[in-house]
Amino acid sequence: MSRKPSLYQVLAGAGWLLSACASEAADPGSRGGTRGVTSSPGTTANPGTVTPGPSTTTPTSGAAGSPHVITPATVPITPGIGPNGDGVCEIVQLVTNPQVPDMMIVLDRSGSMEDGGRWDPSVSAVRKITTDLQARIRFGLALFPESEDFTWTSSSSNGGISISVGGGSSCAPGKVVVPIAPMNAGPIDTQLDMTQPNGGTPTSETLMKLVADYADTEPAPDMQPHPKFVLLVTDGAPTCPNGRGEDTNQADIDASYAAIDALTERGVKTFVIGYDTATPGNEMLAQVLDGFAQRGGTGDQMHRPVEDEASLTAALESITATISSCSFTLDKAPERANYVLVTLDGKQLNLDDPNGWRMSDDKTVEIVGEACNTFKTGTHLLNAQVQCMVVQPS
Repeated sequence: MSRKPSLYQVLAGAGWLLSACASEAADPGSRGGTRGVTSSPGTTANPGTVTPGPSTTTPTSGAAGSPHVITPATVPITPGIGPNGDGVCEIVQLVTNPQVPDMMIVLDRSGSMEDGGRWDPSVSAVRKITTDLQARIRFGLALFPESEDFTWTSSSSNGGISISVGGGSSCAPGKVVVPIAPMNAGPIDTQLDMTQPNGGTPTSETLMKLVADYADTEPAPDMQPHPKFVLLVTDGAPTCPNGRGEDTNQADIDASYAAIDALTERGVKTFVIGYDTATPGNEMLAQVLDGFAQRGGTGDQMHRPVEDEASLTAALESITATISSCSFTLDKAPERANYVLVTLDGKQLNLDDPNGWRMSDDKTVEIVGEACNTFKTGTHLLNAQVQCMVVQPS
């Protein structure tokens, strides 16, 4: 199937075009000043608003099939402005790294998912969301319970060969079957093709395994840390180990609460999706899953109920939109945020405006409000320049 270029395919390599004064310019009214500083050529659109002049950099194409990708320069670009190189504003292109989140999808493959007709819709929804958003979110997949073992046995009565189930357990804790990685829709799709529902619901032990196998894993030394999330999709309350895969009981529920608490304490936030919880007779299930959601650290006070593929897809889209990032890590920290001119598709965004941008720390720029909502949809160009004077609001 052909895929449209996604937002992060287009923008993940985009640099921010920054102009840094070689000699420091002072704020109006501040102590001292800068002698002989000359700004880049430009025009004034509004009184006091700095508008950058023509760029001296040339955008280059990125990956094949993504003609709009702008590859950041690896060295500063210094145009010939100013007398004898003194008091020159040098155009410097900084590399920005999008803060791409990690999401481990924890999918219930218990027998009730098949019996209730929920497995196929779940597989379709997971395939769609991972395919559509794999450039914005690094996905992984865990399945529970773990698949049962199959053994070959010979029949002594007729000498034939038959297949029987042996050595497996309906309460075997689930495990990560596709580790977190970028562009992971293909491996997830392959794993789902190989999976059939069966067994009980070992929620607590599966989530506790994720503490070691996911929450406590460290990024490689050269990698940015990624915000971590768990997405639990289930149609039942825990039934393992105390319920032996058949009965819901308080001990298994409490153990699941403890596992989610352990994930939250390590900075991993858990979203909870539950099937058919609004059906009469499922009030206890809804209450249990609400308890999961309240402990997940996402701000949700209840789980997200779904009934079919359409509602599950909508829930997945809502959650992934929530975690998709509008934050970017700079390779260098600008000295003064109020000297930075940030534009989105050529339109100025204002510093500390609820629909503009802010510095969340000395090297992280975050687009907020409507600007963030716009940035998450379609293809957009984000640009920033450090000017030689304070940038006034537009």
